Amino acid sequence: MMNDTRLLFTARIVRLFAYGFLSVVLVLYLASIGLDPHRIGLLLTLTLVGDVVVSLYLTTRADIIGRRRTLIAGALLMIIAGLVFAFTRDFTLLLIAATVGVISPSGNEVGPFLAVEQVALAEAEKSRDRTAVFAWYNLAGSFATAVGSLAGGVLSSIMMRRGFDAASSYRSAIVVYALLGFVLISFS
Repeated sequence: MMNDTRLLFTARIVRLFAYGFLSVVLVLYLASIGLDPHRIGLLLTLTLVGDVVVSLYLTTRADIIGRRRTLIAGALLMIIAGLVFAFTRDFTLLLIAATVGVISPSGNEVGPFLAVEQVALAEAEKSRDRTAVFAWYNLAGSFATAVGSLAGGVLSSIMMRRGFDAASSYRSAIVVYALLGFVLISFS
C-alpha cells in the first residue's frame, strides 16, 4: 500500500470512528439539555440537509480549491459543529451549526470527505489493485464506525457510573468528536 493510500485509510478510520462515537449519544445529549423531540428532529433534519449542501458545494469545487484544503475545510466544519453542540444550549446557534457544520447523526459518511478521498484513492493505486483497495477502504470505515459507536457508549456509561450527570457524560463524547476533527487536519 502506498503512503497516500495509508493516509487516506487512516483519515477514513479516524473520521468514521468519530461519526460512530457521536451517533450513539447525540440524540440523548440533545434531550438531556432540554430540547423537545420536535426540535431534536428539526436539528437532525437540518444536519442532513446541510451536509448535502456543504458536500455538494465543496466537492464540486475541490479541484479548484484544492483537495487538501477541501478536506481541511470539512474537518474545520466538523470541529466547529462539535464545539457548538457541546457548549451551547441556544437553539438558534445549534440550528446554524447543524446546517453549516459537519455532524453525522447516523454514523454514516457525511461532508466532503468521501468524494475527495475516493478520487485521490483511485489516483494513488494501480488499476489492477483498485477494487481490492476500495473494498478494504469501505470495510475499514464500517469497522471504525462500529468501534466508535461502542466507544462512545462506553465512555458515556463509565462517566455516568462515576457520578457525572447524563448531559456532561454525553457532552464528553461530542467534545471527543470535535477533537478528532483536529486529528483529521493533521492527516490532510
